[in-house]
Amino acid sequence: MEKLIVAGPKRLARTLLAELQKAGVVHIDPLRPEELGEYRLSPAEEAELRRWEAVASQAEQSMSVLGLPVGPGAEAFAGSLEEAEATLRPIAERALILGKERALLEEEIQAIELFGPVAERLAGLVQGLDQSRWLAVLPFLLARPEELEPVRKALEQALPGRYVLEAEPLANQLVAAVVVRRAELEAARSVLSRLGLAELRFPGVYGSLSIGAAAARMKERAKLAPEELLGIREEVEKLAREAKGVLAELWTRAKDEVARYKAASDLAAGRYGVALMGWVPQKAKGRVEEALARLRDQVVYTFEPVDEHHEGHQVPVTLENPAWARPFELLHGFLNTPRYGSYDPTLMIAVFFPLFFGIVVGDIGIGLLFLLVALWLAGKSRRGETLRIDFLGAAFGPDVLGKLAVVGKWMAGWAVFWGFLYGEFFGTFLEKLRLPGVFGLKDGWRVFYPTGPAYDPEKYYGLFPILINRLDFSQTASGLMVFAIAFGVIQVLYAFFLRMRLGLQHGHMKHFWEGFGYLSGLVGLVAFAYNFLTQANSPLLNGVFAVGMALFLVGVFFSRELLMIAELPGKGGQILSYIRLYAVGVAGGVLASLANQVGFSLAERFGFVGGVFGFLVGLVLIAAIIIITTLGHVIQPIRLLWIEFSTNFGFFEESGRPYKPFKSVKS
Repeated sequence: MEKLIVAGPKRLARTLLAELQKAGVVHIDPLRPEELGEYRLSPAEEAELRRWEAVASQAEQSMSVLGLPVGPGAEAFAGSLEEAEATLRPIAERALILGKERALLEEEIQAIELFGPVAERLAGLVQGLDQSRWLAVLPFLLARPEELEPVRKALEQALPGRYVLEAEPLANQLVAAVVVRRAELEAARSVLSRLGLAELRFPGVYGSLSIGAAAARMKERAKLAPEELLGIREEVEKLAREAKGVLAELWTRAKDEVARYKAASDLAAGRYGVALMGWVPQKAKGRVEEALARLRDQVVYTFEPVDEHHEGHQVPVTLENPAWARPFELLHGFLNTPRYGSYDPTLMIAVFFPLFFGIVVGDIGIGLLFLLVALWLAGKSRRGETLRIDFLGAAFGPDVLGKLAVVGKWMAGWAVFWGFLYGEFFGTFLEKLRLPGVFGLKDGWRVFYPTGPAYDPEKYYGLFPILINRLDFSQTASGLMVFAIAFGVIQVLYAFFLRMRLGLQHGHMKHFWEGFGYLSGLVGLVAFAYNFLTQANSPLLNGVFAVGMALFLVGVFFSRELLMIAELPGKGGQILSYIRLYAVGVAGGVLASLANQVGFSLAERFGFVGGVFGFLVGLVLIAAIIIITTLGHVIQPIRLLWIEFSTNFGFFEESGRPYKPFKSVKS
């Protein structure tokens, strides 16, 4: 990244911003030198800004009404502001009218569907009495027939012999009406109110009609309104086809113009000139030079190298990772952006997260399920769809879904790979399933079969031997635990090596000595643990332990952090926490194995019927196990990379600024 400084005449401020916007690679920061003030828009520019904002808002509103996706067009509108407003006005007005008519018809149809049958039944009950000069009608609804008698008793008590109450069933409720003298209308309403019943009122225009007239009108409109709505929708579709390109172009131009006006506030300005400061990736300098060449002899500019020590907190960060690893930036980007010149953990996460997930899950069937989910997400991404999870209040756009699909495919691949090594397909299903002889295999063969002293080859044979039987604890438990801990040794030690390197690079010697001390101390502890557990009593390892502890104390002294002494065992515990790669995975494997045992035991006991029932029971149990364990199988591997690795090299101690280039919405 390099710093860009540009200066030129004030009259060219917006032209300069337009050229840099076309280049689309400059991250503009506010420039506030003491000698210059802030660039302020003139009254005419402020008025233009508001007008362009109105164009963008109206274009967006029109696209929403017409059911068009809000987004940039292939090109921006090329005319003036006046031409843009003139072009947009008839489209926006027509879209507004059609949108209102469509909304009114949809509301009317909904009201008719809800109140039409009720109005028709009430009209039959009251027989026009609601139009009488002397009588009044109170319609209401009851949920259950037994609620009618308390209403009758309350009315009899309040208006003895001076009312008529009738009701008729309708679907799962009762339609009821009370007829009283108009002078006693309020008394009847009070009775219903005390019972928690409300007078039924029809919505909209139907509320001003008599019950009979409302019922007739609803019946008539029930036939006409859908036809009118169909006509309105056809007009909306026609306008959408005609205006789609124009609206997108207007929206694009308006958003770009608004962005230029707002970016002007980041400029420093004098009486006649302006200055701009920004940041440009080194590989993109050519695009900036090409853009500024169009203002040759009118502006001056310079690129300056970044001083990481003094300016590192200001410099925006652009993560440069291989294409296959970029989707994994999602897994740390929402937590923190690495500081400029610091370490980007994307590659470490891209390599080890799916690997750890595969070690934990280790099941071909579950891996294939993850692959199906990844392919489904990839399909939604290609179609430009958004995935909404309402109960979480989350929405994932096509770009995020595409990245999640790539991550999911890597996870699925490693799960299938380790599932083949473990010989697991939805647990031990393919190990327990015995098949008839075919292709030279004798009856009773298995797709995966266990090997070792405990398994009779006359009984256990088949297509693939289980290379690592993690459910045979006597054979594999120790080796798999050591294998898991080895990852902890590598990653935690590498994290403290990074802390040393970054501390030295940025001149933070306290961080350097902390990393040096912990790295030395942990190397010593690892040597001691190996010597003790293996009973090797190696003089070399004893020497490594002694030297490591001595260097650890040197690190404590120079960093002036006495708490490091108390925290060193905890750092060793972080290495041991990688054993969860074995423990969490084998727990899921045991549960899946038990589900298979239930299913196959039913088949053995009850024959064909037991086999069908056992398959269904096993299927339900496996599904429940997958639902229960999947979250843990995802969280535990990424937690190791977030906590045990990233925390120790200081990822969360300093935050960077994401690189956000000033560019057109088309880019």
